[in-house]
Amino acid sequence: MNINDELIHEIIENRSIYVDFQPIYSFNTKKIIGLEALSRGKIGDEQISPYFMFDYAKKHGETLMLDRLCREKAMEAFPKENDSSTLFINFETSVLNDVIPGNGEILKTAEENNISPENIVIELNETNVRDAYNLLMFVDFYRSRGFHIALDNVSNGLETQNRIMLINPDIIKIDRAIVSNISSNTYNQEVFKSIINTAKQIGAMTVAEGVETVDEVIACMLMGVDYFQGFYFSKPERFDYIYSNEARLKLEEAAQHLNVSMKKNPTVANVKLETYKRIIFGLINRITGISPDKYTSELEAYVAEHKEIECAFLIDSKGFQLTPTVLQKDTEILSGYTPALIGVNHDIKNYFYAIKEQIEDPFISGWYISAATGQSCKTISSHFYNSNGELIVVCVDLKRKQS
Repeated sequence: MNINDELIHEIIENRSIYVDFQPIYSFNTKKIIGLEALSRGKIGDEQISPYFMFDYAKKHGETLMLDRLCREKAMEAFPKENDSSTLFINFETSVLNDVIPGNGEILKTAEENNISPENIVIELNETNVRDAYNLLMFVDFYRSRGFHIALDNVSNGLETQNRIMLINPDIIKIDRAIVSNISSNTYNQEVFKSIINTAKQIGAMTVAEGVETVDEVIACMLMGVDYFQGFYFSKPERFDYIYSNEARLKLEEAAQHLNVSMKKNPTVANVKLETYKRIIFGLINRITGISPDKYTSELEAYVAEHKEIECAFLIDSKGFQLTPTVLQKDTEILSGYTPALIGVNHDIKNYFYAIKEQIEDPFISGWYISAATGQSCKTISSHFYNSNGELIVVCVDLKRKQS
């Protein structure tokens, strides 16, 4: 088929766009945690790459219209009954050069399609934005409404670090260029580890994009990535075909390879494991069985007794914070950081899903920069059940200077 401007114009004019979804997998839970919506044009039985559509749109000043159309189609196609995963949508950041940031169009479309903002991740690639202020205004607006922010196509260099620090994303998607042949490419390994370390410092989750081989999966897993996306597990498909046995078999195959790799390269045991256990289980013993109206006061008492604790809080079974973030009295909060309040959603945080999905209990994070205080901390989490049999996740952040 000869792809020309007239053909692309016809696709956009007739809204002839369909959506495939590519799953994002949690290797630990063996589950899909998200679906990235990928739009294609359609003429008869032929599909048209989004590259051609957006190239045409940029030449004719229709980028904003096409970008909104793709998001509308994505939200319409996203299965509303599928509340176990999150919708990842791409946002063409170049339009921020010409429109008022945070005008609410994405929020409006989500509401029209009955999708909660907490179930949407907005993927950004900010390299085409001339005005960083507009980008920050956009991010602040949608984050305050409950949307999650992902930084897409992250690779290497000072520019990458500046992008991460500017946006402070909830999720960092590591570019295929870094993931490719990472099991044997030492340069890519160092870049990958640097990005993972940065993500841990700001409390962001990570996705290895474009994984195509089991060796890439294992290498990324051993270096600490959280999630995977790529042809190794599943190519973009209609939602009906996503939950296939083939993907499950690929996960099991990778798990077997990982077990072999771990036996060959055992990690160093955490010598403070028992100390961490005593801290978290001591708190659980204090609050198990008490009435919910006493949770906060009991947290305050426990934190005051343990100076190594920076803060503590409780999360319900859906990921929502039940109590205020109880801070040690002498804790310094750096400019730009704010302790989480009651109602904040933690469902994509590793200290929550590791407990809920029974991956690791207690969960013990690496050192990272606390979103509550800006200080380096380590999170420990575990759980108890309240009088109604509901799961409650207990989280404690430890100060680095006590470690």
